[in-house]
Amino acid sequence: MATPHGTTPLPEPSAPRPRAGRTRTAARLAGGLLTVLALLGAGLQLGHRLNTLDLPAVNRPTQDGYTLTVYFTPGQAYYHGPQHGIHDRACAGQNLPDTYPADFLDRVGLEGFGKTVHGDYLGWDFTQHCYFVTDRAPVGSHENPLVPWQSVAANQLSPGTRLRILDCGQGLSPDTCARVKSADWHVDDLCSIGCDDAKHLDLYIGEQTGADIDDQDSYFVTTNAVVQADAPAAAN
Repeated sequence: MATPHGTTPLPEPSAPRPRAGRTRTAARLAGGLLTVLALLGAGLQLGHRLNTLDLPAVNRPTQDGYTLTVYFTPGQAYYHGPQHGIHDRACAGQNLPDTYPADFLDRVGLEGFGKTVHGDYLGWDFTQHCYFVTDRAPVGSHENPLVPWQSVAANQLSPGTRLRILDCGQGLSPDTCARVKSADWHVDDLCSIGCDDAKHLDLYIGEQTGADIDDQDSYFVTTNAVVQADAPAAAN
């Protein structure tokens, strides 16, 4: 199919890639790389997905050895790559004549949703491999709104499980660790391959607020965290 003038065809987004950790210091770089390499060595990827999975409610004692990663909603305004048309990869019933920066589309392909400069949201359907636009803010695996610094994607815990981060593990700044530990986390989303590890939690930190998100303290990979999981109350 022909593409709009001045644009080039966009390759289909690749399989979700591991999220890199902070790189501000050599110590953080080493820790992040070791974590990602270990996950890759096990054939794992940390991409976000929107599927539904119901697991038995179960309380788990305090456990250490958790890996914590984060995901977010990228904002088109912070990306300035070459423009690409995506109308030929629109989901059924969608009319997407717009073009978007290639680096923004790359992030959407990893995170699942991105906020456009028009104020709506561009989504990537990981099952149908197509784009769609919606006025709804990003949702979790049960069509629930994702809540910044509350929503968690985890495949081995039932929806509604409450989580307390008792120890942040390695590599977080004191301020970020304090925020992670004080947050009221709960499971309401799923990950793609990678969060199948029972000790891997993906924390939602909200919409992007600056171009330098990769260098922000809130964008991290940490290992050896200590977590308390409390199963949701049984329905009457």
